Amino acid sequence: MRQTKLDTEQTRLALLDAAESLFWTQGAARTSVLDIARTANLTRGAFYYHFKDKAAIFEALIERARALDADLPVIAEGEKADALATLRAFCIGVFERFVQDRLRQRVFGIVMHRREALGDLEPLAQARREEICRSSHAYERLLERARKAGQLSPHWTPPIAATTLYCAIMGLLDQWLRAPERFDVRTVGIACINQLLDSFGHRPATAGPERRDGTSRDFV
Repeated sequence: MRQTKLDTEQTRLALLDAAESLFWTQGAARTSVLDIARTANLTRGAFYYHFKDKAAIFEALIERARALDADLPVIAEGEKADALATLRAFCIGVFERFVQDRLRQRVFGIVMHRREALGDLEPLAQARREEICRSSHAYERLLERARKAGQLSPHWTPPIAATTLYCAIMGLLDQWLRAPERFDVRTVGIACINQLLDSFGHRPATAGPERRDGTSRDFV
C-alpha cells in the first residue's frame, strides 16, 4: 500500500520521537539506528528513507527544538519602549514555555548536560550550545538600550548584567532537569527573574511600592 504524504510525515515524527526518547534515557552513543527503528515500531529501511544516519536524525531533533525558540523582541532605534520590561516578559516566557514542553526539556538536557553520552554527535551538540550561549548577546543589546534610557542601575553594566541573567536562567533550567523534585522551576525561575530585573532597574525614590511577589506595579 502506497504511503500518503501524511503517512510519511507521521513515520518521520515517530522516528524523531523514538530518537529523542532513547538519546534522553540511554544516551546517543549507546543508541543504534536499529534501536530507533524498533522503538518507533518501524524497519531499518524506514529509518534510512528519512535520515542518512544517526547524526542526521540528531540534527533534525535540534532543528525541531530550534523551531520552538522565541526570538527576543528587537526595539528599533528611536522607538519608545521599556527595554527592561521587554526583557522581563521574554525571560518569564522562557520558564513558562519550558515547563510545559517535554520536547524542549529533553533536547536541552541531551545537548547541555549529557555530553559524555553523545559520542560522535558531540560536535553537533557543541554547535547548539554555542548558539544558545549567543542569546546573551540579545540580552546585552536590550540592556544597553536600558542604559541609554537611564533605566539601568549604575551598579550594573550591560555585559555583566546580560551574563548574570543568562547564567541564572541556564542554571535554573539545568538544575531542575537534573532533580525536578527539588523545586518548581516555573515559580522559582520567575521569582528569580523578577528580583534580578528589579536589581537592574534604576528607579527614582518616588517610584511606587513593589508587590509582595517581587514584581513592580509597572509590570502587572
